[in-house]
Amino acid sequence: MNKDKIDNIDGEQAYQTLVNWVKAVPNVLEEIKKNGTEDDLRNYKLQIKMVVDKLKEIEKNLSK
Repeated sequence: MNKDKIDNIDGEQAYQTLVNWVKAVPNVLEEIKKNGTEDDLRNYKLQIKMVVDKLKEIEKNLSK
């Protein structure tokens, strides 16, 4: 398998992982609101912000 094909597969897997994670966010937020603490909710929202910030950084680097 050549490097370009491996990179493409890795990119597709990373993309699919992000898609699945994003789809789960609303349900996880509801679950935390029902059964978690304020700290749990705050920490999960922080994780969301970190992912969004990283995606913006990746987008910026790809645009160069």
